[in-house]
Amino acid sequence: MRDPVIGIDLGTTNSAVASVEEGRPRIIPSRAGGRLTPSVVGLTPKLAERVVGTKAQELAKEHPDCVVWATKRFIGRRFTPELVQQAKAVVPYQLAGGNTGDVRVKMAGRTVPVTQVSAMILGELKLDAEAFFGRGVSKCVITVPANFDDSQRQATREAATIAGLDAIRLINEPTAAALAYGLSRGFQGHALVFDLGGGTFDVTVLEITDGVYEVKATGGDPALGGEDFDLKIVEWLLAQVDDNHRELVHRDVVSMHKLKVAAEQAKRELTEYEETLISLDGLGDHTQPARKLTGLETALTRSFFEQLCEPLSKRCLSVCESVMKEAGMDPHSVDTVLLVGGMTRVPLIRRLVTDFFGKAPSTEVNPDEAVALGAAIHADELARQSGAALLLDVVGNSLGVGVMGGRVKHLIPRNSSVPVVAKDVFHPGRHGQTEARIPIFQGESEMQDENRKLGEVVLRNLQGASRSDTPLEVTFELSNEGTLSVRATDLKSGLSEAVKLEARPHLPGQEAERLVKEQAAYAQRQAQADAKKTEETFRKLLERGEKLAKLLQRSAEENPSDEADAAMINVRSLLATGYSALEGRDAEQCAQVARQLTQLLSGRRD
Repeated sequence: MRDPVIGIDLGTTNSAVASVEEGRPRIIPSRAGGRLTPSVVGLTPKLAERVVGTKAQELAKEHPDCVVWATKRFIGRRFTPELVQQAKAVVPYQLAGGNTGDVRVKMAGRTVPVTQVSAMILGELKLDAEAFFGRGVSKCVITVPANFDDSQRQATREAATIAGLDAIRLINEPTAAALAYGLSRGFQGHALVFDLGGGTFDVTVLEITDGVYEVKATGGDPALGGEDFDLKIVEWLLAQVDDNHRELVHRDVVSMHKLKVAAEQAKRELTEYEETLISLDGLGDHTQPARKLTGLETALTRSFFEQLCEPLSKRCLSVCESVMKEAGMDPHSVDTVLLVGGMTRVPLIRRLVTDFFGKAPSTEVNPDEAVALGAAIHADELARQSGAALLLDVVGNSLGVGVMGGRVKHLIPRNSSVPVVAKDVFHPGRHGQTEARIPIFQGESEMQDENRKLGEVVLRNLQGASRSDTPLEVTFELSNEGTLSVRATDLKSGLSEAVKLEARPHLPGQEAERLVKEQAAYAQRQAQADAKKTEETFRKLLERGEKLAKLLQRSAEENPSDEADAAMINVRSLLATGYSALEGRDAEQCAQVARQLTQLLSGRRD
C-alpha cells in the first residue's frame, strides 16, 4: 500500500489538512473533531506546555500574553524596526530579532522563532493525519500565498522540516483552489480566484483547458486580510470606551484581547444579520491589584461596518484592477469567480466582486477548505505521477539585479511563466575592481530602496584592469514552486559563485536541529496520549456500529431484499474486522474501519 500523502493549507487564521481517498479529496478532521485548526499557538504560563488550535484559543481568554496568532505575516521576513511598527498595528504580542535576522515572537516570557510557531501548527496537522490513517505520515504539499517571496517560501520549508514533514512541493494558494474547483467540476475557461484570507490577499487569473491550468496573471497585498477588517472594529470599539479608561484599555493585553474576540464575533454575525449587539465587561488595567475596570455596550450595523472598512475595500479593488490589466482582460470576460478564504463570506466582499466582475461569484466550494483540497489533489498526482493536471504558474514579483545609480535591472518580470531561467551581462562599477558584490532585489520599482533586497552574490579575485575587460554574467533560475537560485560568472576567468542569500533570515543550524528533536519528542508523547483516546473512541464507535447492525437486521427481516441483506452483511463484516484489528492492536486497520463506519453512521461520503 502506498504511503499516504497530504495537502496542507497553512493559513493565517485557520489551517487545514486533506487527502485523496478513492479518487475523491476530503478534509481530514482534527483529533478534536473540527474540520479546521485555528492557527493559534500558546505556552501554558507555569510549565510552558505547548497548546495549539482551539486549546490555545481557550488559553488566550485567561492568559493572552501566552498566545500568538497570525504569525504567518512574519514568516521569512527580516526583523527591522519598520516591521515592529507594522506589527504593533495588527497584533498585541512583541516581536524580537534572532541572531540571523529572523523574526521571533514573545509569549509566556519566552522568545520563540516564527518558523517554530509554524512548525508547531504543521506538527499538529501531521498528528491529525496520522491519527486519521493510523500510520506515519511524512510527505505533503503545502500551499503559500502567490506573493510569498523566496525567503518566505524557504522559511515555510524549514518549518515543515522541523515538523517532521517532507514538503515535496510548495504551490500557490490560488492555483490550489482552482485545481480543486476545476477537477471536481470539469470546468473549462477563464477562472479568477479571489483569495482574501486572514492576513493576505491574492487575485489570480487562470485559463483552464483540458486539465492544463495556466496562470495568466497574479497579484495581491501581503498585508491585507480578515485581521485588518477585525482591527477596524477594534478601533471603533476602543473609541467608545470612556475617556478615563481608554488609554488603560489600549495598553492592557487582556482588555485588547477581549475587544479582538468581540470584533471577530461581530464580523461573523454581520455576515448573517443586519445588526449585532456587543456587550463587554472587565475592560481596564489588569496588571494592578486595585483594578479600575469598565464595560461597554453598543450595537454595530452591517452598513456602518461597511463604512468602516471602505479603505480596505478600495485596496481589494485596486488589486483586482491591476491583475486584470496585466492579464489583458476585461473583468466581465472572466467565466467564473472562485471565492477563497473565510473573509469572502462577508456580504460586502461578495457584493464588491459581483459589481466589479459583472457576475455573482461561485459559492459551490467551501472557501475555507478549497485550498487544502487542491493541495491534496496535487499531492496525490505527484505521488501517483498521474499528470491529470498540468500547473503552469507565474512569478508573483519581479526579480532583478542592483546596478549603479541606485537602480534595479529586472531580469525576470512579474507574471513570467515558471520555471524560468534568465541571464544578463554586467560590469564592475569601477576600473581595477577585484571584488564585485551583486545585490538581488525583488519588487516592481526601478529604484533599489523601493524594492526588497533578497541577498547578494560576491565574486572575488577579479582580474580585469578596466570595467569593460571584466564581463560578469548573472543567471537567475526560478523553480516551478517559486524558489530562486542565482549564479554569477566572471566570463574572462571562468570564476563562478552561487548565491549566498545573506539577507535571507534563517535559523542557525544548531538551533534548527534542536527544534527538530524537540518536535519529534513532542510528537511521540502526543501520539502515545492520542493512542489511548483513539482506542476509547473506536470502542464507542463499534458500539454504535452494533446498534446500526441490529437496526439493519430488523429492517431486513421486516422488508426482505438483496440490498438490505448486503447492507447488514457489510456492517457486520466491518465490525468483525474492527474487533480483530483492536485485539491485534493494528492501528492502521482500526483507522480504516473507523473511517468507513463513520461514513456509514453519518450518511456522508466526503
